[in-house]
Amino acid sequence: MKDDYDEIIPERRGISLKMTITLILLAITVIVGLLLSRMIVATVEKGTYQIKQAAVTGKMSAKMTPGLWLRLFGDIQVWPKAATFYFTAEEEEGEGREGSNQDRSIEVRFNDGSVCAVSGTMRIVFPTDKQHAIDLVTVHGYEDYEDLELKLILPVVRNALRLTANLLTARESYSEKRADFIFWAWDQIQNGIYETREEERLVKDLVTGEEVYRTFKIIKKDPDGRPHYMKNPLEGHGITLANFEIKSFVYAEKVMQQIEKQNQALMEVSTARARAKEAEQRARTVEAEGKANVMKSKYEAEQTKVVSEVEAERDKRVAELEAEKELAVAKLRKQAAEFDKEKNILIGEGEAKKKRLIMEADGALQQKLETYERVMAKFAEEFAKQKWVPEMMMGNCGGEASGNSAMAFIDLMTMKAMNDLGLELKIPKGNINTTTPTGVSQ
Repeated sequence: MKDDYDEIIPERRGISLKMTITLILLAITVIVGLLLSRMIVATVEKGTYQIKQAAVTGKMSAKMTPGLWLRLFGDIQVWPKAATFYFTAEEEEGEGREGSNQDRSIEVRFNDGSVCAVSGTMRIVFPTDKQHAIDLVTVHGYEDYEDLELKLILPVVRNALRLTANLLTARESYSEKRADFIFWAWDQIQNGIYETREEERLVKDLVTGEEVYRTFKIIKKDPDGRPHYMKNPLEGHGITLANFEIKSFVYAEKVMQQIEKQNQALMEVSTARARAKEAEQRARTVEAEGKANVMKSKYEAEQTKVVSEVEAERDKRVAELEAEKELAVAKLRKQAAEFDKEKNILIGEGEAKKKRLIMEADGALQQKLETYERVMAKFAEEFAKQKWVPEMMMGNCGGEASGNSAMAFIDLMTMKAMNDLGLELKIPKGNINTTTPTGVSQ
């Protein structure tokens, strides 16, 4: 039994040793395979592309889409398809690259000598075709994105900002021309730096407050107003820039004080100009109103004159019409008076002739009788008032009386009246028309 057991144990020990060695070799193979797999196969992650240089031939190739591809021990560079370029200050580091705590703002100097730190961001879109992607490494010689950012993007942005600042004063960039600053900077970043000419001007230094001569850059333009550009460093890279933004302008404290003073002075000047213009406008308004009032008065006077002339002409015409009317009436009245005169003359002549004929016909008997009647009536009235019985009587008292003396007196008076009137009471014989006014027959 012991011999058999001793024989079996060594066999089992041999089998275990083989399995252990096999497992160890398998593990080493797996580990080596895993280690070597990264050199054989590469994975392109989303948002990136890869540039490969073959291990043996050195041929360059690119994988632009996500997925696996054969590396075969080649050298791989990973590039982002798009990235954000930051030129921000320390206090804005949270917006910068992860772990960055550097002040990446760009210092610029304006044409008045003042200094300012400009902060902002910009989006960079890398080539989408393989050739431009490979050229970034082979032709332009950039090792990776950080190298391209440092050697290409930063200088382009810095030069554009600095030249733009040289076109303005600090106060202009702070106020009325800030939009121009941003536009000019972005235009130069995309198309190239402006070609400029120099011009000297006398300006006030914002730091010292003294007036000094400074050289200003003036953009050269063609007759159509388009600026002249220098060669664009980005040309041929296949890179596109977008979303350029300037976040802040950080001026020195003394510069800010001077800017505020200048703005205050300009505000006062603007206010004074506004008041002057307002006064001028008021004067123009008053002058215009005065002229308008003069013209109004003139037209009112002219209107009054015209109205007066019209009224005078109307009154004149009315007076003429009245005069003509009165004249016509007077003429009619005159004619009527002449007619009445002629009528009355005719009537008078007719009446006179009538009376004359009547008188000739009856000797005015009617008139005589009426006169006689009135006389006798008056006489009788007066005679009746007398007392005709005398206290003594003279004459024949005895025998027959010769007549009453009173009656004799009456008769006498009657005859006298008839004789005065030429009245003949005797009716003439024959035709009455032949009787004369005295009652004597013809």
